[in-house]
Amino acid sequence: MSNKHTNNYKKVLDAFTREELHYISQVKRFFEWYEGDADFRTAVNAGKISSEQQKRMKQIGIHFEPREMALLWEKPEIITGCTCMTYEEMPKEHVEILKKYPLMKLWFKFILRKERQFKELCSQRFPVLNTRFENWRNRRIASAQSELGAYNQFIDHPTLAFELCDGCSVQCWFCAFNSKKLQSTLDYNQNKDFFRGIARVCTDFFGGKAAGMALLYYATEPYDNPNYIDYMKDYDEITGSPVCTSTAVGTDKKWIDDLLAYYRARTLPWPRLSVLSTKMLHKIHDNHSPDELRDVSLHMQMKNSRREKVSGGRILSRKDDMRQRDSTNYLQDVVPQGTIACVSGFYINLIKKDIKLVSPCYTSEKWPYGYRVFDEASFDTVEDFRHTVLEMIERSMPDTPPVHMPLRLRDDLICKPLEDGFDLVSPNQIHHFQNKSVFKALGELLMNTPVSYQEAGDILVDKYRQDPFAVQAVLKYLFNNGFLDETGLNT
Repeated sequence: MSNKHTNNYKKVLDAFTREELHYISQVKRFFEWYEGDADFRTAVNAGKISSEQQKRMKQIGIHFEPREMALLWEKPEIITGCTCMTYEEMPKEHVEILKKYPLMKLWFKFILRKERQFKELCSQRFPVLNTRFENWRNRRIASAQSELGAYNQFIDHPTLAFELCDGCSVQCWFCAFNSKKLQSTLDYNQNKDFFRGIARVCTDFFGGKAAGMALLYYATEPYDNPNYIDYMKDYDEITGSPVCTSTAVGTDKKWIDDLLAYYRARTLPWPRLSVLSTKMLHKIHDNHSPDELRDVSLHMQMKNSRREKVSGGRILSRKDDMRQRDSTNYLQDVVPQGTIACVSGFYINLIKKDIKLVSPCYTSEKWPYGYRVFDEASFDTVEDFRHTVLEMIERSMPDTPPVHMPLRLRDDLICKPLEDGFDLVSPNQIHHFQNKSVFKALGELLMNTPVSYQEAGDILVDKYRQDPFAVQAVLKYLFNNGFLDETGLNT
């Protein structure tokens, strides 16, 4: 989402020769077909790829022999069991086996290097010019780490998302945002100056790199706005950072060609394509060569796909609501991916001219789209937008907890009292607060009806006879690390 993509992803590609990248692209295509076509997957797993399927391989640019992929049916545990961060860390016995399959060995080196690059990308933090926003965002990232656990490693927490459409034409059956049907789009000719003005305000407030961590869609489809790429170019020009794109329209060749031309020139791993059917997958493979789609991620989203869907929005299920989990068995063995939301910052609809302050969380009946809403406002002009954002920062991003703020835990947390303190249990992990008298007193307070932040400090000092400095330290720790509920500051 910023120029960091360029250097990091280029480093991945630079580790391989042009010929190696050519073969990597073909192996990538083979696995796309394997994942997205149940009939082909069955044939591969049985080691019985038909002559017709072999002919299809050649038609879509896969020119190696099927035998090169024999590891899939001879030693599938090597494929499914690989969780290494680098090729060098793989078990020695796996490395020895891979020597017999040079293309698979090459593929493992590539995907593991790419995965490491992506995790590094998500862990990078760029300073935000507005200190209040930066501190608020850091609390939200800490909160997501606590609540979402390992899934948070794959969220780079964009600071901004802009909608250029009202509604979505695709209407995916699994839409976790439950987007309504397309109503209108932001006309580029009439709104170019307006859009550029909004982008400049964001750059002034947050800095080019932080403002560049943005999406020009969220619950909508980029393809629906005929000038989406023009908006991307304008945003890139003003912030100095190209934005990423995910699209569920992969069969319009010109659309994909235009996106590829934009991203390939910048050596970026985009766009990302959601593939809604096996027929759509075949069309994508017919339209573009393996080399053309080398840097493009294809996400198989067909109903029979093995990729699990997030239970939210259109397919929200109460049984998957982590806030309804059994408090006597509060840590689950398997925690599903709980959200597709990623923005920790401002979610801006440029058609409706409204703003929400949001951050990712587990989907639930309370937060059905997988993000918490901390504040909402509307605006009219660019200057009005400037004032509105400043007002939202002032009222919803305190540097320290306001005295009237309820001392209330984040809504996914369960407080478990202990003899010498308490545990805070999120869906993914336990946070221990033990072996200090202030923890014992605070645990009792947290289990009762919430009091204000100031009242909590007074009670802990006056009633429980705790050291004022220890009280302030632990309350500040809860606040700074995102354990406290900040969604009710304006109520």
